[in-house]
Amino acid sequence: MCYYFRTPKKFYRNRGRREVHKTVSSSTGKISTGIKFLAAFIVCVGLVIGLGILRFHAARLAYYLESVNQSIQKYSDEEVVLRQELSALVAPIRIYSYCRESLGMQKVMKAETLPVRSRNTGLAASRLNSPSGLQGWRSGLAWLFGR
Repeated sequence: MCYYFRTPKKFYRNRGRREVHKTVSSSTGKISTGIKFLAAFIVCVGLVIGLGILRFHAARLAYYLESVNQSIQKYSDEEVVLRQELSALVAPIRIYSYCRESLGMQKVMKAETLPVRSRNTGLAASRLNSPSGLQGWRSGLAWLFGR
């Protein structure tokens, strides 16, 4: 048998007299302890399962990240190879050999130069000495105006 005292409110209400009550130990006390233990066990199992799921998800993400890194590395290696091929195709000697082999072009044996005559307009400053040239202060700035 279990004895317990009432709460302090009852103590003050009863003017200093303590009331002792008997409680009968029933099966409800054992069930409440069992329910508490079962609830704690379920929470712990749920926590372990949750942590396992998180661990599995982290491993899956790490695998996915590794596969992405491998594909990036593969594409960067392919880019290096393609850049080398492009530089080889654009090289002047490659273009010259392609033109000679595929298009049948031949090297020029004799080079000719063509003289090009300049127009007889002259500069604006050379026209200053002409009889119709500009007079006075404007003659110094004739090169600017183009007259």
